[in-house]
Amino acid sequence: MIVTTRMMELKITLNYTPDEKKKEDLNAVYQLVMDKYQDEIPEGFDRVLWGDLMVMFNPDDENEFWNSQLDWIIVSWKLHSSSGVHTLVTETGLVIHMLVEKKYPLRKEVLVQMLKLKLESKKGSSMALELIRFIKKLLAELEPEE
Repeated sequence: MIVTTRMMELKITLNYTPDEKKKEDLNAVYQLVMDKYQDEIPEGFDRVLWGDLMVMFNPDDENEFWNSQLDWIIVSWKLHSSSGVHTLVTETGLVIHMLVEKKYPLRKEVLVQMLKLKLESKKGSSMALELIRFIKKLLAELEPEE
């Protein structure tokens, strides 16, 4: 099924910098997994890790994963500010990890669901406030086009 709903790119420039050590560790895990499976597709749990890392580090709006967003019913949205990652959990148990500083092709419908749920984060997190403001701004910009 091909869906022609307009997609949004989520990119945030934040004044807050995630813990550099955790960010380096995450990048190192990504590089190790990509190097190991450069010439083959992993199986079992390795495939799950590989897939999660591909979604997190290489978002591609032509990918079937991102095109399935209209089926997502988001039940949780959490910010892990120390690593600069926010996570969506769907009703079916799908967990989507996204780097705060990366572009993702999120649909308007998903952004609306995220705002309705409210972001779970540490109290007083400046990163959380900036993330919410950015999503509200994206949605406001879309209103005149509809």
